Amino acid sequence: MIIAGILFLVGLLIGLSHGYPAIVLASAATTLIIFPTWIIRGEFGLFVILVWIGYLFALQAGFLLGSYLSLPDELEDLPEPDRPPREQAKPRPPEHSETGPEQDRGE
Repeated sequence: MIIAGILFLVGLLIGLSHGYPAIVLASAATTLIIFPTWIIRGEFGLFVILVWIGYLFALQAGFLLGSYLSLPDELEDLPEPDRPPREQAKPRPPEHSETGPEQDRGE
């Protein structure tokens, strides 16, 4: 349980400061450290596989929470994929069959 909590905090820190390549490397490092340790100690079995999956889930959950917390505060700060941010957008008149503001009443 303590190891899972530590891995959650490590994932949280990675999510706050780095991208997905860092979490992939952290997951691989966790696997490459834990499996040989369990094999050398003679503890390898089905339960150990489930614990390993739990450790990776804790690491990934921390990463997802950290990534979410590192997003900008307001939705207006995020630009649309096909439009510039609101500060740079310029109003334009309706074209062809588009409705204007006075025609949007739904009558």
